[in-house]
Amino acid sequence: MSVNGIVSNISRCSLHDGSGIRTVIYFKGCNLKCKWCHNPETHSFSPDIMYNPNLCICCGNCISVCSKCHSAGETSAVFTRDLCNKCMRCADVCPTRALSVCGDEMTSREVFDIILNDSHYYAESGGGITLSGGECLLQVDFAVDILKLCSQRGINTAIESAMCVPWENISAVIPYTDCFFADIKHHDSSIHRNYTGVGNELILDNIYKLSLVHNCITLRIPLIPGINDSNEDMKKFGEIINGLGKGIGCVELLKYNYLAGSKYESLDKEYISYSDYTQTNEHLLELKEAMQNSVKIKVVCEI
Repeated sequence: MSVNGIVSNISRCSLHDGSGIRTVIYFKGCNLKCKWCHNPETHSFSPDIMYNPNLCICCGNCISVCSKCHSAGETSAVFTRDLCNKCMRCADVCPTRALSVCGDEMTSREVFDIILNDSHYYAESGGGITLSGGECLLQVDFAVDILKLCSQRGINTAIESAMCVPWENISAVIPYTDCFFADIKHHDSSIHRNYTGVGNELILDNIYKLSLVHNCITLRIPLIPGINDSNEDMKKFGEIINGLGKGIGCVELLKYNYLAGSKYESLDKEYISYSDYTQTNEHLLELKEAMQNSVKIKVVCEI
């Protein structure tokens, strides 16, 4: 029997988040509140209206279907989000997608049908599918059913997770997951709590438990300027990583993504910028070297 879940996006022909060409399914909903998150549209577990006034042509269609939330402005329509009950009718009638819906309820079978459309790419490139988010392991029944369907067809599977979930959720997907990508946001639990809303103890404990039973785990560290991207930070991360077990095969340093501001604007959320630029290549290579000097496993970063 198929399982229902909510998806924010399905990215086809991706070259990231695993080997080869991949289909990445972004689950909606997350229990962390990372201040630097570049996917704010995945925060909530329900569909959201996104509004880009730059695309508005003042046609008035949104006002005609919902005058409570929409009104005429000087150069674009005005959307009063606090009054919205998420009926989504405004997005249905918007001709330019200035108003759009992020979040689709789908069955695991519907997702799998999309996956099958790209199966020839997986066969040719050694690719597969990756479940991401948001936090895909918070919709664990949905995740398990998709992974099972893929495993039955010999499709490579990967999960990208912050690992801040009950261990039972992780253990449920282990039999059907070829590779895991696990985030570590900060080595200091109090700083981790300040910037994400939770400490790092559960996350590290879950990664350690996973490492005891799975041997294909890549740790990812999103590098945030001034927060966790110094040589000293790399040394402290390394001390933690060295104790996380033999299943850890690689550490990946992710350079800062500073391009999320427009997404926050479209959701009427506050955007916190830590820099107008990503780390320089020289800085990234320096951090990579500092990390490599601290751990015995492979360290990679995209230059």
